[in-house]
Amino acid sequence: MDIKIDRASGTESNNYNEQYASQQLQKYFSSYPFITSAKVFFRGDKHPSQKVKIHLRLKGKDVYAEGVGVGHDIAFDNAMNKIKPQIEKYKTKHYKRAS
Repeated sequence: MDIKIDRASGTESNNYNEQYASQQLQKYFSSYPFITSAKVFFRGDKHPSQKVKIHLRLKGKDVYAEGVGVGHDIAFDNAMNKIKPQIEKYKTKHYKRAS
């Protein structure tokens, strides 16, 4: 899976947030071969709440989620909690389990 991480202009480069996002995406979605790429966008540090947007490219479909939190890691976790049901729905609809 190809992972791209973007930051808003004016946001300091924080390797912790980038590494955390990469590790979590690999951990959760390494078993899903239909996910081709992921883009993560971190909103600037000057806002009172941090926002993270996740865009996943699936075979034939795109899914989006955004999360808000006190820190970027909490916002990322909130976005992941919103995107997981979308992935599971796609999986059950397109990939039938062999009986």
